[in-house]
Amino acid sequence: MKTSSNYLIVGIVAAILVGIAEWLLHFSPQGPQGEIAMLFDVPLARASVGHFLAIVTTPLYFIGYYGLLQVFKSTDALLAKLLFIGGVISFFVGGIWLSSRYFAAEVLQRSAGTPDFEFYLQSYETHYQILVWALRFLVLGISIIYILLILKNKIGLPKWLAILNPTLILIIVISTLFWIKPLGVHIAPIAMNTTHFIFFSTILFFLKPSTNYEMA
Repeated sequence: MKTSSNYLIVGIVAAILVGIAEWLLHFSPQGPQGEIAMLFDVPLARASVGHFLAIVTTPLYFIGYYGLLQVFKSTDALLAKLLFIGGVISFFVGGIWLSSRYFAAEVLQRSAGTPDFEFYLQSYETHYQILVWALRFLVLGISIIYILLILKNKIGLPKWLAILNPTLILIIVISTLFWIKPLGVHIAPIAMNTTHFIFFSTILFFLKPSTNYEMA
């Protein structure tokens, strides 16, 4: 049977593939002007590719979080399950938000300058943009659980890894727009995926090679 390391690798693959998808949906050479404003000028043909790639690949995140469940269940089974559940809910919500981006871009671009534009903009903010804030609060919850698991861990992971929790990584990734903008314009629009690439990769790197977490 596969070890938890294999599941974490799938999580890393998810971060890469969903990151590519979100880059196709969001990238602008000038950098993101706002979470909705970034949709006003995105090429629709490019965004369409990103839309379908995101739909196919986002569920791979669930497997990555299952890997975390396997890693930490010997430390605290309840917290490990909560981490897994939080990850699944987070990327379920995030997947719904991401799947809305292409259609929002098309509607907002085609209605620009018409009397309906403000209606569509407000409707999108009310029904979909709110989801990205729900995602951030969920990731904050995941970060707290992760910190507790790292501080309690019985598998030899260094305690300082608690610093590299998803919330802090996310803040650092977004902040690159201010201190290394040529990189930030590429990774800030896909910040959650960049965050999880670092998050999963760090845990995988520090897992003891001799440790084998088999699926129960």
